[in-house]
Amino acid sequence: MDLTIHVQDATEDFAREVLAMFAGAEGVKVATQEAPDTAWTADRAYRLLRHTNTRVQLFMSQLVQGDGWLDAYAYREKWGQNSLRGPSAALTKAIKRGAKEGWWSPDIPNPVRPTTPDPQKGWSKTAGYYLDEEHLPAFRAAWERRVHENNGRSPRLIEDIDDDPDDLGDKA
Repeated sequence: MDLTIHVQDATEDFAREVLAMFAGAEGVKVATQEAPDTAWTADRAYRLLRHTNTRVQLFMSQLVQGDGWLDAYAYREKWGQNSLRGPSAALTKAIKRGAKEGWWSPDIPNPVRPTTPDPQKGWSKTAGYYLDEEHLPAFRAAWERRVHENNGRSPRLIEDIDDDPDDLGDKA
């Protein structure tokens, strides 16, 4: 008997468990386990940007415009001391929501990571954020697509924010 089991878009642990259930059955050979597709593509990045809030869109646009780097001190100076409270958590939730919707694998990595806090500036504040270099081209293409959709301007949402720092600052 030849039995093929294909487990797609599942966590590695779940796929391993499913394959292990059949591995001991008589006449069944488990040859391979495919790794989930965890690459950020331009389409996935675009979908993520389209399904996030204003804070996340500004946060991601600044990472793209900064070639993968966002200086947290400069960002807080411009947008207020509380401006970085929320975007990374909202980004994580949007990634999980996209996995639940089946837009990407649940194992897809968060493309953004914080630096360690600077002890001279306060133990609880990060010095900046990186958009991992391997993900930058996908997010740059996604952002350019968003700009192109808006007739060559940044999405209106972002333009409105740029004109009024209170939209993202301490009052948000």
